[in-house]
Amino acid sequence: MIKKFTYFVMFCLLLLLGIMLWNMKNFSSKQISIPPVNIININNQDAINHLSEAITYKTISNNDNENIDAITFLSFHKFLRRTYPLTFNELSERIFSSYSILLKWEGSNEYNKNPILLMAHMDVVPAEEFEKWTEDPFSGIVKDDFIWGRGTLDDKSSLISILESVEYLISTGFKPNRDIYISIGHDEENSGINGNAVIAESLKSEGVYFDMVLDEGSIISNGIVKGVDKPLAIIGIAEKGYLTLELISNLNSGHSSMPGNETTIGKLSSAINKLEKFQMSPRITKPLKHFFSYIGPELSLKDQFILSNTTLLSSSIIHELIKEPATASMLRTTTAPTMISSGLKSNVLPSEAKAVINFRILQGDNIDRVKEHVKSIINDSDIKINVLDPESYSNPSSVSNINSPSFNIIHKTIKELYQDVLVAPGLVVATTDSRYYESISKNIYRFMPITLKSEELSMIHGYNEKISIPTYLNMIQFYIQLIKNFHVS
Repeated sequence: MIKKFTYFVMFCLLLLLGIMLWNMKNFSSKQISIPPVNIININNQDAINHLSEAITYKTISNNDNENIDAITFLSFHKFLRRTYPLTFNELSERIFSSYSILLKWEGSNEYNKNPILLMAHMDVVPAEEFEKWTEDPFSGIVKDDFIWGRGTLDDKSSLISILESVEYLISTGFKPNRDIYISIGHDEENSGINGNAVIAESLKSEGVYFDMVLDEGSIISNGIVKGVDKPLAIIGIAEKGYLTLELISNLNSGHSSMPGNETTIGKLSSAINKLEKFQMSPRITKPLKHFFSYIGPELSLKDQFILSNTTLLSSSIIHELIKEPATASMLRTTTAPTMISSGLKSNVLPSEAKAVINFRILQGDNIDRVKEHVKSIINDSDIKINVLDPESYSNPSSVSNINSPSFNIIHKTIKELYQDVLVAPGLVVATTDSRYYESISKNIYRFMPITLKSEELSMIHGYNEKISIPTYLNMIQFYIQLIKNFHVS
């Protein structure tokens, strides 16, 4: 009997190994092989000057959507109209909530195709602690083959590159065969609730439906994924949800010489510690599976074997990826304490302490589930839990199609301009304005043709934000080629 059982176990193991090897055999490359396109001859110096000047406008999004520097934003509008006269003459323009711009490039529509939408935003986050910047963050100075300043990466480089490409194409007599919309939001860094949310709702009421929406998001990077020795261009096919909670701890105040067994700050600290220690469960979702299916065939045989069998080896994969913040964020809803405040004097026990916790919600989780998780983990009636900025929270996005013609066109365009690059779909761990268009497009992609090393990612929202001139000029080429590729599709 034991011998028969042993044979049965051996048979099952061999069968399982055979299945895994079969999966690996069918794990083929999904990279498009395509010849490079010729670089378009544009006026590089003018393009450099235009982005440089765009940076000098302090179009800052503050936490308060009502506190907008109207003069600066409207001056930026005038700059765009002055700099791109062909574009603003050829395309129709609509203004939403006083500052967001929607342009429509009417196509010939001879083939009755749905329009596409290209997105960017004019607002930037504040640039604090000027002394930590090598150059003035709003100087737009051109130095050492870089354009310096807040917005060079997020997101005025995309905005200016799109307009440069349209201006160039119009100058050549090009006319698209479908309508192309360009949305330029003014409050993306502060939820987009008065910008693209309003634009999307208006277009929905008008019956507009997009074959594709392309917004900021993932980039071309080096050194992000272990074992990938080529630059990696990730096309975001989904984004995480967003929720910010405030924890408020309340106890009696008193003199610091006679503290009780529990204090306000101590209880709040304990709550934060619990949330960091007992985080929501990691798992491999559809965007990550698609990511593995694209990069896996380009890796070593060992990695191919593992990634071609994600269902069977999910625990081992999760165990490895959870070690690094960049990959851990793709596996679970993240918990990030970002602000804390309490106390007025060193010898007084405060009666109240507050902390702000930001969550980026993974597909499969949702806002209600996060709130229940927080409540059960803290399990303290003295800790009050409030939702902050309810107008800005969102559930995770749906997952866009990796087999759509639009995805293939983006893939093709990347390969035409960046030959030695691997392309893969993936998850955007931040949020973008594109989420507002889910009801009028099922193909929403998030990709910026910006090339950065892993150590340069901190410049986004950080100090010394800058973009290399070759990277910026390649962005213009990308949008020119993308528009042309959608024209022939």
